[in-house]
Amino acid sequence: MNRHRDMVANLRTKVNQMASTLNMSNFANRDSLLGPEIKPADAMRRTEGLDNHGIVGLQWQIMKEQDEGLEKLEETVTSTKHIALAVNEELDLHIRLIDDLDQHVDVIDSRLRANSHYFAIIEQIAEGNMWLNDNIGVVPKNSWAIDPFGYSATMAYLSAVWVSRTCLFRGLIMR
Repeated sequence: MNRHRDMVANLRTKVNQMASTLNMSNFANRDSLLGPEIKPADAMRRTEGLDNHGIVGLQWQIMKEQDEGLEKLEETVTSTKHIALAVNEELDLHIRLIDDLDQHVDVIDSRLRANSHYFAIIEQIAEGNMWLNDNIGVVPKNSWAIDPFGYSATMAYLSAVWVSRTCLFRGLIMR
């Protein structure tokens, strides 16, 4: 169970690291992605001294630069999309693994609780028999459970196995 808990903790740590990495990308530097922002005054200075053909040429150059920037942006968005889809698939897999692991841990936990309950009952019977033998000198040959309500079929089986192995009882009556 400890190994399973460690695995779950490790997976949760990795999920948190991935989430923090994705959140950090929201604060990416705008200039590195889109280039520096051009102010209107700077744009006006670029057109000083140009005739109509020069202005049209400058416009074509600006549009070409914008197209190149948009192509780079498209590549970045497409790459980010593929990464996000891969991360989503990985997270879905981890969620299924954690759910499956959680179910197994629940089953193991219920079995451990049942075993400790059965052990406590059998231990009480053994201690009672030893007390009767040590203090009164009587070894019981039969056992009787006055209120077995709530006992599972496993309890009767364990009692029968214990009776046959210890040979203390000839019979077991559960009313």
